Amino acid sequence: MDWKFLGERDLLGILHAQHYPVKWHDKVDWAFDEVWEKRHVYALEGVSKLPQYAYGKRVLFIDKETWGIPYTDIYDRSGELWKIWINDVSYRKKAFEGANVIEYEDELPFAPAIVMIDMQLEHATKASLPSPRFPGEQGWYYHQGEKAGITDDWFTVAALVNAGH
Repeated sequence: MDWKFLGERDLLGILHAQHYPVKWHDKVDWAFDEVWEKRHVYALEGVSKLPQYAYGKRVLFIDKETWGIPYTDIYDRSGELWKIWINDVSYRKKAFEGANVIEYEDELPFAPAIVMIDMQLEHATKASLPSPRFPGEQGWYYHQGEKAGITDDWFTVAALVNAGH
């Protein structure tokens, strides 16, 4: 990627989500029913050096306080806005009450949900983490390593080949 700094700006984002699991206002809604806040961000543009890369460019909006990425704009090869990725983020020690996987010593970012909006097809895909379709799912966690079954062997070519079978 060739990277270019586009400057600073303010935008609305969710870095202190109050609902975990995520709360949607209605089944057909694509936006989180959450407290949105003004965030100061850096805008960084990445243009692929690879002609076969699916995206023409990406613009990452990097939160100045957390270095998280609340938004990403994705452009097609002709330079038209194609997709928008929105992260719903909450900083806490435990994903949610009832989660029995782990509780961290310090607050870490959790993602109650993500949304990808296809501006050209006028379609949105949303994901709840954890999903209500899978009872008992705990969501995403960081730094779990062997607790989650991830060892050094997991990062080998043999493991990759085996996972494809």
